[in-house]
Amino acid sequence: MSTTLGDSIASVVDTIQTRHGVPAEDPSLSIPHHNDDPTAIQLVYSMLLWEASHELAGRAFAAIRDGLTGLNELRVCDVEEIFALLPREIPRREERAARLFTALNAVFADQHALSLRSVAAMPKREARQYLDGLAGVPPFAAARVVLVSMGGHAMPADDRIAAVLAHHGVIDDAKIPHGELIAQLERAVRAADAARVYALLELETLNVGMPKRTRTKSGSPRKPSVKRDASKKKAES
Repeated sequence: MSTTLGDSIASVVDTIQTRHGVPAEDPSLSIPHHNDDPTAIQLVYSMLLWEASHELAGRAFAAIRDGLTGLNELRVCDVEEIFALLPREIPRREERAARLFTALNAVFADQHALSLRSVAAMPKREARQYLDGLAGVPPFAAARVVLVSMGGHAMPADDRIAAVLAHHGVIDDAKIPHGELIAQLERAVRAADAARVYALLELETLNVGMPKRTRTKSGSPRKPSVKRDASKKKAES
């Protein structure tokens, strides 16, 4: 299966690259670090990009940077304050605010600082396991941090990426759980090709469009409990 899937993905990404050219550098790589840990920045940006777009994630991150002194101040915001910082157009605004609140406080509880430096220093497999088990973090964001920030073998996937793959006939069901899709992609795509493949699939999400089930929900956000629950976490998405 992985060979067939790998061949299909290779064909699709070559088609995308022929149409769009080589993708530009990931915009998150140019975010100023200041006093914030670069890996923590990537975690926040990846959670903003999840089921959104680089344009919306960039706007959201800019609002956080303009309105706060740093990521630690974001951590001490309550869910309602985080919700207010996010663009109104961003999908899953309520859920995203709650996930950010949960994830940042989980990091602080584990690391005694809003830093993932010790995680970045781990072997890649251990770092991935840590991020996958971090409360509030979607599988897409965990995989993206490993790929973009740590240079590990990972293939981020969410509803947008699944929609691209379904649109091009690579997968039959765009509603496949994200963790399962990520595992399939990582078996099919070589580590050396992962960054290029992901960047091109991300670029193609702009053409395929936003899946209906990721559209913004209205309502007031609710504060979640802050705890690590790896078994529950792995069942998400």
